[in-house]
Amino acid sequence: MFKFLKTQATRFRITLGLVSIIISTMLLGVFVGLMPDEHKEYTKGKVALAEAIAANSTLVLTHGDVRRMEALLALMIQRAPEIRYGKVLNDSGESLATVGTPTLEPMEKVDVPIFSGEKKWGRVELYFDNPLPQGFLGFFYQKPVHYIVFVAIISFFFSYFYLGRMLKMLDPSQAIPDRVRSALDTMAEGLLVLDAKQNIVLANEAFSLIVDSKQQDLLGKNIDRFKWENIDRSEFKMSESPWGIALAKGVAQTSIRVRLKTDSENVFTFMVNCSPVLTDAGKAGGVLISFDDVTMLEKKEIELQESRDQADIANRAKSEFLANMSHEIRTPMNAIMGFTEVLRRGYGGGLKSTEYLDTIASNSTHLLNLINEILDLSKVEAGRIELEVKQHPLHQIIHEVMDVLRIKAEQKNIQLEYKPLGPLPEYVHTDAAKLRQIITNLVGNAIKFTEKGMVRIQTNLISGAHGRLIEVAIADSGIGMSRDQLNNVFDPFVQADSSITRKFGGTGLGLTISKRFAQALGGDITVSSELGKGSTFNLIINPGDVSDVPLLQPQQLLEKRSQSVTAQKRWQIPQSRVLVVDDSPENRTLLSLVLGNLELEVCCAENGKQGYEAAMASSFDLILMDVQMPEMDGYTAVGLMRERGLDIPIIALTAHAMKGIEDKCKAAGYSGYLGKPIQIDVLIERVALELGGTEQPNSDVLKPEVRSKLDVSNPAFKGLIEQFVSRMSAQMGEMKRALGDGQHQKLSELAHWLKGSAGTVGFHEFTEPAAELEIAARNQNWPVAGSLLEGIESLFNAVDVKMPQAVASERTPIRSNLPDTDVFRPLIAKFVERLEGQIQTMEQVYAEHDYQTLADMAHWLKGAAGTVGFNQFTVPARKLEEAAKAAAHQEIKGYMVEISALHRAIELSSSMENSGKSAGGGQA
Repeated sequence: MFKFLKTQATRFRITLGLVSIIISTMLLGVFVGLMPDEHKEYTKGKVALAEAIAANSTLVLTHGDVRRMEALLALMIQRAPEIRYGKVLNDSGESLATVGTPTLEPMEKVDVPIFSGEKKWGRVELYFDNPLPQGFLGFFYQKPVHYIVFVAIISFFFSYFYLGRMLKMLDPSQAIPDRVRSALDTMAEGLLVLDAKQNIVLANEAFSLIVDSKQQDLLGKNIDRFKWENIDRSEFKMSESPWGIALAKGVAQTSIRVRLKTDSENVFTFMVNCSPVLTDAGKAGGVLISFDDVTMLEKKEIELQESRDQADIANRAKSEFLANMSHEIRTPMNAIMGFTEVLRRGYGGGLKSTEYLDTIASNSTHLLNLINEILDLSKVEAGRIELEVKQHPLHQIIHEVMDVLRIKAEQKNIQLEYKPLGPLPEYVHTDAAKLRQIITNLVGNAIKFTEKGMVRIQTNLISGAHGRLIEVAIADSGIGMSRDQLNNVFDPFVQADSSITRKFGGTGLGLTISKRFAQALGGDITVSSELGKGSTFNLIINPGDVSDVPLLQPQQLLEKRSQSVTAQKRWQIPQSRVLVVDDSPENRTLLSLVLGNLELEVCCAENGKQGYEAAMASSFDLILMDVQMPEMDGYTAVGLMRERGLDIPIIALTAHAMKGIEDKCKAAGYSGYLGKPIQIDVLIERVALELGGTEQPNSDVLKPEVRSKLDVSNPAFKGLIEQFVSRMSAQMGEMKRALGDGQHQKLSELAHWLKGSAGTVGFHEFTEPAAELEIAARNQNWPVAGSLLEGIESLFNAVDVKMPQAVASERTPIRSNLPDTDVFRPLIAKFVERLEGQIQTMEQVYAEHDYQTLADMAHWLKGAAGTVGFNQFTVPARKLEEAAKAAAHQEIKGYMVEISALHRAIELSSSMENSGKSAGGGQA
């Protein structure tokens, strides 16, 4: 009840209290007898009537006339209808006279004694109708109760309305003019005025709408009746609230945020400002509070903060990606530019030039792969993955990937192996290029993040919901990943952390692209890992319908195609004229060189306008034309050519590699499309086919020749090469016997000899397969070893020692890169003169097997030659020093021959020769 009263308005509660006081006062007056009791007076009348009957009955009994007494009783009852029944009884209880009929209804009994003289003779019993219900209910039938209820109701209404007027007159808010009050009600922010006890004495309409209450109902409520919350979710204390502090300290509190939870479970956030209302004594007698609703602002701030955090994350990822890409691109670019400058300056020669060119080519390929990864990602993100599904043997793709990555694994001394867990279909229906890219990325990553141990590829045929699937698991013993790192391993531009990027490199795109490709091929990639113990990537492949495809057993899957040397295609092309249109002079030069070697007549134009004019002015059989050019682009030029009726083949050459470019070229009028960078073999084949060329039959193709990179016109080199070929012939037989007898240790040693010796005499084609054979023999992987040995034998059968690699007259002379001045001439001449004697001494100590002295002399040459500008000696001298320290007799001979050849190629100017003679004479 008390709780109910607390929830009611102050006016109602005061009225109810006043009425209660009135009722209590009236009841007290009833109890003390100040108010007449009608029922009591009525009862006294009944008793008086009974006593009158008793007196008359006594008089009648004196004369002994019972009948007359009975008649008297009947007359009294007749005149008093409220008497329902009466009787006269003697002293022994015997009824002498009875009037009326008794009923079952409750009646009020009055009993009066009858005396004969002074002796009790009997009694008169009268039964009256009972005007009130029996029990507790009868209380409410009493007139005083009716009167009290009447007064209570009337006084409640009068008091309620009276108090309403009085409270209104006493309401502090009424001190505010109506126009001001109306202005407060139009304010968007809520306003409250609290007294010193934090009771509400004023609330504007905005606040009442927030709490869904009427303004007058809020008056007198304590502000703690509402559900307030702190922004930080800590416990809300009224003493520490903004208004509590303002009341306690008398100091304004501004821009403090609090939350209010309403009865409808809505949560509002307010910016609260509290201004204390000071009394004459300087203390706060109240406080004015403004509530500015910032709920939506807070929500926007949260969303903005989340957006800012996401933007920061994206910005950091972008910055890390750009920094990473800068490193990844600059690394191969540095090698390309550096070795190009080396060749441009004329450093190196013969074998070294080939080595530098190989470095440039490999780094160019790496750079192109980086660009392709970014383009692949853009296609993936745009959902434009194009698939070319054909039949391909999965196990051969795995072998091809292993062939490419095996050298990387060997450089880190990591074992790379393929272990089929069961049979597989002979071929699957898939996009071989994308599948190869996926497996290359996964295996390459495994090798990259593994410092020791092994990387294993396992395959197995499993059952899926819609048919057979193939699982390719790539497991490594590398650094592994934590659970948190696993969550974003497939996100673009993301590696496990930045330190991994710095240590291992990479763009962070490989796994993203691989997963998207796998999903496009109807499969997926999952990963499991344990930090410090390695990772396993599981690639699921949908092989298509392979129900009728034969299954290959694990032993068969380990056999790969022989890597025998195959000749490049040779074409017979009719005499033709080709127009090359490209704004890049380098591209025009390259195309002219390639097409000129095919004995084609080549004309060039620098832009689309010149190309169009040349095509209209002369007759050509084929046009190779760039797309993006100044003055007139390729699309416009080819369109004009087609409008003029030119119907010869026009092939687009463009660096654009995005989806749809080929269709766009064909729609413009091009006959076909070739991408840049230009692949020579692809270009030649396309030109040959467009011009009606024919591929020469295999019988007409010249036998492929494997030649030494050394100058075989030099007798010393030629003898060394012939010695190697002779020994190689015997070693081939030994390797075959070791393979047949299962002598893995001997086969590994023979492969190790071949790996070093072949490169020493210029047969670098043997280095990689020999290294793979060494590993296969060590691991007793006989199927792989047999396949590799077949490839090595094919290479050996193609060795030609008769054709010179370079004619002596074409040998590039070696000159010092120091200026030809009086200061440097004596130094250069003195070095050349001393070098001749040093080479003779080196030959002598080599014959005596004095490898330590030979290493010291090579160390001198490595430093001295570079000091005087003969940098060509630096690398072979360093390798000679290393070989001498390792007592590698055969390798030492090769490097000494190379140094002697470099010495013979030195060319001094006449002034230097004279300086040398002068210096020599002076010394003599």
